Amino acid sequence: MLNKLMSQVKGRIGSPHIDLLLDKKEFTPGEKVTGSFIIKSGLFEQKLSRLECDLVTGNTSKKSPAADAIMIFMSEYIPPNTSKQIPFSFQLPAHMDGSRYYFETKLCFGDGKKCVEQDPIHVTQPSFS
Repeated sequence: MLNKLMSQVKGRIGSPHIDLLLDKKEFTPGEKVTGSFIIKSGLFEQKLSRLECDLVTGNTSKKSPAADAIMIFMSEYIPPNTSKQIPFSFQLPAHMDGSRYYFETKLCFGDGKKCVEQDPIHVTQPSFS
């Protein structure tokens, strides 16, 4: 019974989470996006298996990939109450329409669970004079 309770607490409150911090939020097609992933651990040591980041267009109910995904494979444990920073760099496609774009970041754990975060970006079309 105690193990089941600890498992539920560990799976919800004690889980690490991911945050993508971008150096800015407004871009033009073809521009390089930079920033960093911040992984914050929870109350318990957790095994991390991979980090995925997709540039997505559309809304959360009807979304489609706008470019190739970034995937970082990890096989490491993150100690409790710590954070880890990983540099982020992504080249936007040269041709982008005026749709809504966002980065969808997934932190995948060794037990198969995931933590998902979305960061919208604003893509402006270059003005030609």
